[in-house]
Amino acid sequence: MSDQIRLAVLGCGTIVRGEHLPAILRHPQVRLAALADASEERAAKLVRNASLECRVCTDYRSIWGDADAVLNALPNHLHASVTLEAIEAGVHVLCEKPLAIRSEDARACGNAAQKRGLVLAVGMNRRFQHNYELLKAVLEEGALGALQDYDWQMGGPFDWNSASGFYFSRAQAGGGVLLDYGVHLLDSLVAWFGPVSELACEDDDWGSGIEANVRLSLKHDGPYGLISGSVRLSRTYALNNRLLVRGTEACAELPVETPDSIVLHRSLHGMAVNETLAFSTEKHVSGTSFDRQLENFIRSIRGIERPRIDAAQAAYVLEVIERCYAKRTRLPEPWSEVPAGIEVGA
Repeated sequence: MSDQIRLAVLGCGTIVRGEHLPAILRHPQVRLAALADASEERAAKLVRNASLECRVCTDYRSIWGDADAVLNALPNHLHASVTLEAIEAGVHVLCEKPLAIRSEDARACGNAAQKRGLVLAVGMNRRFQHNYELLKAVLEEGALGALQDYDWQMGGPFDWNSASGFYFSRAQAGGGVLLDYGVHLLDSLVAWFGPVSELACEDDDWGSGIEANVRLSLKHDGPYGLISGSVRLSRTYALNNRLLVRGTEACAELPVETPDSIVLHRSLHGMAVNETLAFSTEKHVSGTSFDRQLENFIRSIRGIERPRIDAAQAAYVLEVIERCYAKRTRLPEPWSEVPAGIEVGA
C-alpha cells in the first residue's frame, strides 16, 4: 500500500456529495481513486463540479484493482452483497448504515472481513459527534445521579433529496423510518446503556412494510442497571428532535441542532440552572463527524485503531430492529378508524 490510501466511492447520492466526499478530499492520507454510480452522468457531473481527478464508471467491479478501500454508499439492499464482493477482492470497506437489511447478512460480512484480515467499518457518523462522547463522559462520571429513564424523539416531514427513491421500496430499503433514523438512535442507545432486554413497538405500517411513524418502549440491562426509555420517530411531522436522559441529580439534553454540545439541567442552591458542555481542545473542535469517521477508518486500515462500529455491533442493532418488526402492533390512529356501528359505504 502506498503512503496514500486509494479510496473508491460506490454511489454518488446526497450523503456522498454533501458529507463523505468533502471529508475524503480534506484527508491528507486519502486519494480519491474512482466514483462508481448507476448513472455515469451523475458521477461525471460530480467530477466536473468538484474539479476532481478520478475515474468514473458504472461497473464497480472494474475498480477493485485500483483501490485499497471503498466507501459503500449504494442503496441499502446492495450494502451486504457489494461489501462481500469487495472483501473477496481484498478491499477494505467503510459501509454506510445499515450494513445490511438482515442481521444474518451483516454477520456474514463481518466473518468474511475477519477471515481475510480486512477492515470493515460501518458508517454511523452520530457516534463520532461530540455530543455522543460528552454524554458518555457524563454518564461515566455519574453526574446525573441514579439514571431513571430517557426520551428520544426524531422526526419531521421527509425531505431527503434521494436520487434513486429506494427509501420507499421495502425490497430496496429493508424497512421505513425505523431502519433509517432508528438504526442511528438504537446504535447509540445500546452503546450508552447496554443490550435491549425488553421492547414494544407500534408503527403505522398498513401492510406495505414502509412505516413512517414508530413508537418504541425499551428496557436496557447494562452498565447502569435496568434503564427504561422511549423512542419516537416520524417522517411526516415535526417532533422535539432531542434526547433527554433523566437522573435523580440532573437531566442531560442533546438537541439535534447542536451535535457538538449537550445541556445539563440541574439545581444549584435551589435554583434551576442550565449548563452547556462542549469540548475546548483543538483536537476535539476540528472537523465534522464524517471527518472523524473517515479518520477512524484510515487509522484502522493502518493498524493504529479499531473501527468504532464494527459488523458485530451493527448486526446486534439490526437484530433489535428485527425484534421490533416481529412484535409490532398498529400505532393508534383514531382519525382513520371507523366508529362502531357505522357501515362502510352506507
